[in-house]
Amino acid sequence: MLSVLGPELERLGQRPSVFVGNSVGALNAAFLAANRHRAAADVAEAGMATWREISLERIVRPVSRQVPLGMFQYLGEVLAVPGVQLSSLLDPEPLGRALPEWVNLDGVHRNVAQHVTDALAIVATPARSGRAVVFVESDTARVKHRSHLIDYVPTRIEFDQLRASAAIPLLFPPVWVGTPHHARGWYVDGGTRLNTPIKPALDLGVDRLVVIGTESVRTPEDPLRCDDESEPDIFNGVIHLLAGALGDPLAEDIVRLGNVNLFFADTDTAPAANRYRRIRGKAPYRQVPYIFIAPRHRGAISELGRDVFRSRYGGWRGLRSPTTRLLGQLLGGDTPARAELLSYLYFDPEFHQELITMGQEDARRWFAERPDPDDPWQVEPLAELTNPRASPGCDPDEGTG
Repeated sequence: MLSVLGPELERLGQRPSVFVGNSVGALNAAFLAANRHRAAADVAEAGMATWREISLERIVRPVSRQVPLGMFQYLGEVLAVPGVQLSSLLDPEPLGRALPEWVNLDGVHRNVAQHVTDALAIVATPARSGRAVVFVESDTARVKHRSHLIDYVPTRIEFDQLRASAAIPLLFPPVWVGTPHHARGWYVDGGTRLNTPIKPALDLGVDRLVVIGTESVRTPEDPLRCDDESEPDIFNGVIHLLAGALGDPLAEDIVRLGNVNLFFADTDTAPAANRYRRIRGKAPYRQVPYIFIAPRHRGAISELGRDVFRSRYGGWRGLRSPTTRLLGQLLGGDTPARAELLSYLYFDPEFHQELITMGQEDARRWFAERPDPDDPWQVEPLAELTNPRASPGCDPDEGTG
């Protein structure tokens, strides 16, 4: 998406200088902040080249070695063996070694110091408290107020904070963050508490907002399935937990942003709302134009991952990557839930290339739908969220709800 969006915004003189991310978005945000001094087209090409080289073996240790150890750790926890515990299903030790090759943090520090990048913010979740923590590297104190939901920590961004932001619970272990001292502790994926970091971006003072989504906010074609009588397994439960934490809040945040723009940002039409904010020591609501780009329909990425996986690792072709093949065997892919879980873990250059192509098409569609090609920004709520299609129910007698 950014390979299309970045050069276009640069052409309009509106290229972003504040980057906020969580989970895998934290890695992309840090990459963009480190390369803000380069032409947008060059940054896009470098970012895509990096993703085209990333494989599962550079993210996690071989699954074949982890399964026996994981079973031992699980039994140790059940039997209360001292010092034995199961912290995750996968070991992302290779990711820690590879990150310095993909993200140049010296470039982040230099660009921030030289006012090329205004701020980089990384969202992570403390394993103990559960509050969202936003680590912010900036040359000024950009956040002016405290939040009852978020703790802002001015600091120098390090790799441990990036790894912590992407530590999906259950799949990856918590990450110890040692600096700054007052915020040190164990952290997990930032998306578990703050899926779409719109509020941190606004608190950092941005006047426009670009939101990149990995899931559509459109109503699914068949939200209620009446014909599936098979009993769900553990993977169905896991994916619902992940979707609830990492995916579903996105639609609510985008709705809220559009509603605030439409109903509350005008001080004349919403005096009570803005008076309430002044009492709390906050500035009045303001209108923030935004760009929101996401896949065309729900489940698009998981469907793509399933199709690419089958073409790449079906039959004897699975021998090309035993780790990927074993992971596919463990997770399956015959059901939407298993396919979606697989897409979270399917690091494969061919899959990444297909994702790049999908993202470029989604970005071009956003621009094609704008009335003015030189004004890609939107203020009001998204049309597909203000006019949701009525969804049928499951009436066993009438067939409709």
